[in-house]
Amino acid sequence: MRKLIILLFILVGLTAACSVITLQPADFSWPVESVLKTDDQGSVSEDRYSTDFNTVGLFFEEFQDSMSYKGKEIRLIRNNWGDYFITGKQFKNVYVFKAIEGTLVLEKKIFISEFGLKEPAFNQRTPNIELLDGDYKISLTSDGIEGDSK
Repeated sequence: MRKLIILLFILVGLTAACSVITLQPADFSWPVESVLKTDDQGSVSEDRYSTDFNTVGLFFEEFQDSMSYKGKEIRLIRNNWGDYFITGKQFKNVYVFKAIEGTLVLEKKIFISEFGLKEPAFNQRTPNIELLDGDYKISLTSDGIEGDSK
């Protein structure tokens, strides 16, 4: 009987040690956007949120020019799921990235304007991200424009 009780305690201990801890609810959103200027190598850094990444591929995707990042800024915000929304002046798109194993992986490219954005700004409107450009205002999700059937 004593061996059975010891075995039972060992099994319970092993089961508890293998359980997954879930901390919820969790909100990964940033309350305001970050405006980040590219450096000479095309990288941006945000000390407040410990974010640092290279934008050369993003600018090439948007403008088809490997040097188009020079002297430019990007607008960056995170939604409550932890997705990064990125755009900038003259961008025709908003890019949605997920952080996966130390990289930002493009999840969705959302077409916004044929003429490019003039003065874009992001706002947190949980659970969505609001994109403003002058009087133009739309609500974005990780899947695209809120209410858009595309």
